[in-house]
Amino acid sequence: MIRIREIRDVELREKIRETLARRRDMSPASIPDWFELDDADFVDLLNEMKEPDEEGKPDYDPRM
Repeated sequence: MIRIREIRDVELREKIRETLARRRDMSPASIPDWFELDDADFVDLLNEMKEPDEEGKPDYDPRM
């Protein structure tokens, strides 16, 4: 489990909050700092935030 307030990088914390809010169709301001994400949800958010490469496709991931 990770709480949003435990993310030290302020920019990453706000990106996580914005992505989570978009996913839940709510305002980023309504997601509290104590909000907890389990490991799988956190990884899903990070993957969703990942920028695609030049061709518009996400980077190749050999695990998939």
